[in-house]
Amino acid sequence: MKCVVKDGKEAVSVNDIDRYCYEHYQVYESLHRLYQQLYNSNKSISWQEYLTKVLDANFTAPWKISIIDDNNKRILPSIASVASIELKR
Repeated sequence: MKCVVKDGKEAVSVNDIDRYCYEHYQVYESLHRLYQQLYNSNKSISWQEYLTKVLDANFTAPWKISIIDDNNKRILPSIASVASIELKR
C-alpha cells in the first residue's frame, strides 16, 4: 500500500496506523502529541476541531507556533497534508 499523502512511498504499519509512509507517520504522531497536550489543558476540543484550527491560516494560538514555518508564517506543508487527510477521515 502507498502512503495516502501520495508521495510515492510505501506505507508502514506503526501502532495500528498503516496509511502513511514513515515520514508522514512521524508528522501524524507529532500532530497527535500536540493534540494530546492541548486536550489535557482544554478537554472540550475534539480531534476534528483541532485539525480545523491547525489548517486555519487565520487562527492563531500559542500552541500553533511549533507547526508554523518561520519564513512564511504558514503551516508546514507536510503537516497541512496529514491534517487535511485526517480531517477527511
